[in-house]
Amino acid sequence: MRQGLFITVEGGEGVGKTTFVKSFYAALSGGDVPVLQTREPGGTSVANSIRAIFASPPSGESLIPETEAMLVMAARAQHVAHLIRPALERGGIVLCDRYADSTMVYQGAVGGLDRAWLESTNRFATKGLDPDLTFLLDCPVEISSRRSDDRARVGQVEDGAQRYDAGSTEQHEKIRAGFLDCARRAPKRFVILDAIKSPLELTNEAMAIVRQKFPDLFRGGQK
Repeated sequence: MRQGLFITVEGGEGVGKTTFVKSFYAALSGGDVPVLQTREPGGTSVANSIRAIFASPPSGESLIPETEAMLVMAARAQHVAHLIRPALERGGIVLCDRYADSTMVYQGAVGGLDRAWLESTNRFATKGLDPDLTFLLDCPVEISSRRSDDRARVGQVEDGAQRYDAGSTEQHEKIRAGFLDCARRAPKRFVILDAIKSPLELTNEAMAIVRQKFPDLFRGGQK
């Protein structure tokens, strides 16, 4: 196994991904292995600058899917080279909120771009770095949409997320189906979690799976 452990978390809007990542990070950080929490697009100074364009393009000029994809890939190349890969080479755990699967869904399944081209471009950008484990938070769209509405009412929408939150039910169903398709394509890497459950339940399930799959990383007293 590659030194270190690369874990990604995926899912559509309103599934509770951000809350889960925070809780999961706290649980992973309870042992001797250093843990890095990061997100995409972003993670480094350059990648965060690219994220700002992706999240808030200039007024009157919307981003086409091709531009979105190339921006995300450029940010990912920086992210992997300057943050993710060095952390893994030091033997740490990297927990990333979104990665390549989100590109396959948002720019591929929703944006209509060719999946084979996206996969090839992603391999080039990352030099072939794939996650060791991906948790997909999944729940019915009617539930995730209600959560998104609640989040918007209290002003907790992250930068750039509002354009997806405001999408039609059909679009959210397409996003959900896209992530489930990613899981079907990589069953050994994906674990689907029932996002109806509480963050604590999901964190406990995720920790149990990580300990089972990667016991060598948790023999030093991980709680």
